Amino acid sequence: MDRFLKPERLDVDPSSPTSSEQWKHWLATFENFLTALPQENLDKKSLLVNFVSPRIYSSIAGSCTYEDVIQSLKSIFEKPVNEIYARHLLATRKQLQGESLDEFLRALNALAVACDCKA
Repeated sequence: MDRFLKPERLDVDPSSPTSSEQWKHWLATFENFLTALPQENLDKKSLLVNFVSPRIYSSIAGSCTYEDVIQSLKSIFEKPVNEIYARHLLATRKQLQGESLDEFLRALNALAVACDCKA
């Protein structure tokens, strides 16, 4: 069963525009993989090192614990959202020609999430 949950190797360029989404997906996949494994004597940091590329490993090599590694990776991949720009995108979004109302509403909802708007 755990081979189906096995995550892909994390090899994402941190400067990529989709690196944050790829990181969040990889982390969720890795944590699902960890929960499927027997928990006694489980070395999470060693397992994580096996699933990252050498380029990413070089940025976490100095971390001592699993929690430190996760914090280091979060600081690398999770970029702060520019709320002002996100609100501008939401305020100026118009329905595209040929775009259905459902597609337009989905796009607006995605933009609202990015700017942390509450309904």
